[in-house]
Amino acid sequence: MKSHMMGFYAVLLLWLLFSSSTQANDFIGSGCLTTKDTRVHQKNLVRYNLQHKPLFHIDAVRFLTISGKVICSNPSSPWAIKSMKYLDAKNKPRSVPNKTARHSVTVVPVNTSTTNRIRLSAQI
Repeated sequence: MKSHMMGFYAVLLLWLLFSSSTQANDFIGSGCLTTKDTRVHQKNLVRYNLQHKPLFHIDAVRFLTISGKVICSNPSSPWAIKSMKYLDAKNKPRSVPNKTARHSVTVVPVNTSTTNRIRLSAQI
C-alpha cells in the first residue's frame, strides 16, 4: 500500500511539473494541424517557430501575434518568408558599440574639521 502511494505521488509530481511547463510554453507545445492563408500586419507579430514533419503531421510556420493568437502558415508562402525575415531582423540582438568608456572626475574638497582650522589660524 505504501509503495502505491509513493508511486501515485511521483506521478502527480511529474504531472504538475509537466503541466506548468507546457502552460508557460503553450506556443511551443502545441502544433499546427493545417495551414491557412491568414495574414496580419507584421507589426502585430511577436515571434515564430518552425514545425517539421517527423515530429508533427505537417511542415508549418507558427506565428504568435501580440494578442496571443497562433497563425499556422505554409513555410514556403511569400508572406511567411517575408514575415520570418522581418521577425529575425526585429528580434536580432543589438550589439553595443565598443567605444572607449568615458570617465568623469569630480573634485571633492577636503573636509577639514574646525579644530584643524583653529590650529592653522593660530600658527599664522
